[in-house]
Amino acid sequence: MSNFEGTADSISIALSPDEANILVNLVEQLLELLGEGNFIHHYDTSDPFAQLIGMPTEIVAPEDPVLLRLLPSAYADPEASADFRRYTEPGLRASKQRSLRSVREALVTIVDETVDNPLLNKTRLNNLNAQIWLLALNDLRLALAVRLNVDEESFTSFESLPDSDLQKPVYAVYFWLGWLQEGLLGLL
Repeated sequence: MSNFEGTADSISIALSPDEANILVNLVEQLLELLGEGNFIHHYDTSDPFAQLIGMPTEIVAPEDPVLLRLLPSAYADPEASADFRRYTEPGLRASKQRSLRSVREALVTIVDETVDNPLLNKTRLNNLNAQIWLLALNDLRLALAVRLNVDEESFTSFESLPDSDLQKPVYAVYFWLGWLQEGLLGLL
């Protein structure tokens, strides 16, 4: 059982320990990916202002398809896109990491508290936290969608997969995240 309930002013989430653990695992994997991999800075030591504020002269676009989806190029023109990435990617990465860390903290609380009460635990979220959860759920879904090559036919493909297929549980988690996201959006 997992759901969001309440009103836009007072939202709670009910998760089983297994569901909370699944989310913790996904969040930690995405945090690791956002913190690593192709985040290459090139600093220009001849620009004192850029050096003073720690602004790189260039950030190389990520090669990992998940990172490229979460941190997309803004323009078709490589020079304009690189310049845009230089100004926005560090902040975008940091924002995504903050949202994911906030959700992880709440989830770890759920996991810790359900050790004594393994049936169910509810964690209260305020509007700000609900927005953070929405951002984190969206990033998790996007990451899984890229890894699974989700398209319009994916649900039909999922339903026809045999239970023994190792991709079936991953698709199930992807659709479950969508259900969670939809429930939270409905309350907001």
